[in-house]
Amino acid sequence: MTGKLKVKNGLYYAVINYKDNFNRYKQKWIATGLKERGNKKEAQRILDEELAKFSIDQNDEKEKYAVVEQKIDNDIIFMDYVENYVLSKEKELSPNVFASYKNNLKVMRKFFGNKLKLKDVTFHHIEKYYDYLKNNRGNKNITVKHHAVILSPALRQAYRDDLIPKNPYEFLPYIKREKSVMKYYNKEELEKLFEYTDKTALKLIVRVAAYYGFRRSELIGLKWDAIDFDNKRISIKHKVLCVEGKLYLSDTLKTQASHRTLPLLPDIEKLLLERKQQIEHNKKLFGKSYNHNYDDYVFVDDIGDLFNPDQVTDRFQYILKKNKLRYIRFHDLRHSCASLLVASKVPMKNVQEWLGHSNFNTTADVYSHLDYSSKYESANAIASALSSSEPKEEKTNIEQMSDEDLDEQLEKLQREREERRKRRKQDQAEM
Repeated sequence: MTGKLKVKNGLYYAVINYKDNFNRYKQKWIATGLKERGNKKEAQRILDEELAKFSIDQNDEKEKYAVVEQKIDNDIIFMDYVENYVLSKEKELSPNVFASYKNNLKVMRKFFGNKLKLKDVTFHHIEKYYDYLKNNRGNKNITVKHHAVILSPALRQAYRDDLIPKNPYEFLPYIKREKSVMKYYNKEELEKLFEYTDKTALKLIVRVAAYYGFRRSELIGLKWDAIDFDNKRISIKHKVLCVEGKLYLSDTLKTQASHRTLPLLPDIEKLLLERKQQIEHNKKLFGKSYNHNYDDYVFVDDIGDLFNPDQVTDRFQYILKKNKLRYIRFHDLRHSCASLLVASKVPMKNVQEWLGHSNFNTTADVYSHLDYSSKYESANAIASALSSSEPKEEKTNIEQMSDEDLDEQLEKLQREREERRKRRKQDQAEM
């Protein structure tokens, strides 16, 4: 341990150089508050005092570290620690996230086993586990990230608690999320879907999902007090989750941006009013057998039971299969809604607000490839820039071109432009 005086912005600082308990070089800067001119002696005195004080603190720290070393020499099993860490977070997590964590723990336990000790874990162990997820289980990076959100904070906590000498996770590279291939229905496919679902109990929920792009939990959590028939508005305020067969009713949404109020579309308003009348009719029809526990909710069955989210998904898939419709998930109705908005040239910011994304980048990343209009504008700009210097050919209707043909045309125009630039340079060099 050494010390010296340093001057910064005209003031003296006492700087102490030392090694921490893990043999890493560190510096500690201590402000003296003394100006450089005429105060060197006083600054040196403060440095000497701080060195003496720090030496005592270091000795105390070594005594504490002796205890820490005993902790590090413990026999805590890695997966026991990770599992206890997840259990300690149960109250902070939503039920579906906690259930997902528990399922991931089973996969981890199978891989790491019951013998690997916490103190022996290296970044190679975690690296091999991620390779196992991708190569043996066929998981994509998005799934790997779901495991990372458990392992990373758990190991960070173990490091903070002095249970391990260093955090092995900090040596792992960032996990990049692949761009998923999004499935969605176009306008004609949606109309065909409505033709079949309109004959079933899913009529209203499928329509609302396609028109508004609400998440499944938001749909089933829709309450009558969130629908303002007078001012023609519909709001998202609640959600319903199904976790391990149990329903969870909550006023806490995925993000703050999920709380949103949108115009009540005439087609949906008409269906909602019809549904309201049907519910009142069912209450009279079934009498005491009717379940009034969910009177506040829109999506209940004929006897008043709340729609089960998993059963909605299963029923939706059954309708697709029975009528030989192209496979999509129920959640893909949300993507179908977004694709129609983008195709109608609705600004991406407006799409973000309609869907309730908390981050504009999320909307842009997922749906930017659908924004064909920007490609048309680029193609037209290049065509216009070159049309004055080149012989005019028969015009192509760009808006009728496929996305692949459009990309090919853009590349061709750019190549031709580059060749002309090279020829001009050669001509200038010969002159």
